[in-house]
Amino acid sequence: MIAQRRPVVLMYHGFATARRVEDRENLLVSADALRAQLELLRSRRFAALDLDDFLRALDGRAQPGRSFLLTVDDGYRSFAELAAPLLAAARVPSLLFVPPALLGDTSSWVAGIEDEPLLAPDELRDLTKLGVEIGVHGLDHRSLVGLSDAELTRQTRDARRLVADLTGTLPRAFAFPFGACDGRARLAVASAGFEVAFSVFDDAGRFAISRVDVNASDNLQSFRLKLVPGYRRWWRASNRLGPVRRTTGRLLRGPSTLDRR
Repeated sequence: MIAQRRPVVLMYHGFATARRVEDRENLLVSADALRAQLELLRSRRFAALDLDDFLRALDGRAQPGRSFLLTVDDGYRSFAELAAPLLAAARVPSLLFVPPALLGDTSSWVAGIEDEPLLAPDELRDLTKLGVEIGVHGLDHRSLVGLSDAELTRQTRDARRLVADLTGTLPRAFAFPFGACDGRARLAVASAGFEVAFSVFDDAGRFAISRVDVNASDNLQSFRLKLVPGYRRWWRASNRLGPVRRTTGRLLRGPSTLDRR
């Protein structure tokens, strides 16, 4: 039997009108780049999934061919201003992960773009009217690894309740800040009632599904390569080999330090 193709889970962060030199971690993808990427996905007949579609595929209740789930971390205001209109026009659903305790603040944890604004609570509510599904990115964007049981509860169950109070809907998905998780963190997420959780590189079952990062250094060649089945496994293998990694980096223009966000 031929193995079914797994949906590609794309991971974005913020957006910009043009490449910004202060964005040293390449978190802010230009609107033009996003537009070109969406067109490439359409031309290659990738089906855009919402979270319901993805969960059905995850449970084996649907087997899409070429398909993708578009996720966005951190909750930058630029998502609402630049990306959401493009996604709506292209009829591409999205899953936005936010740290509710930081809404209305800035991304102070990111060197170079510490003042980049995050969505305010009312802006988050407006996005739900456009069909954007809201997930949780911890309470305040701290790593969940090594936290006490009480703090894990705050970062998962309490954060989920805060987002539900803002949107009127209990979030179903969680994304680990910095992609960092261990067994206790995954158990806390599952116990908080989430249906699925996403990491960055490492897969550890339903509550740590890896994603493919899309960053400001990507061109269409590197983006196309990131859609290839098994890309994540291939990149992990190349990362262990110095010369191969350098060759890979030149080809892809390099996964940036974004991968730790």
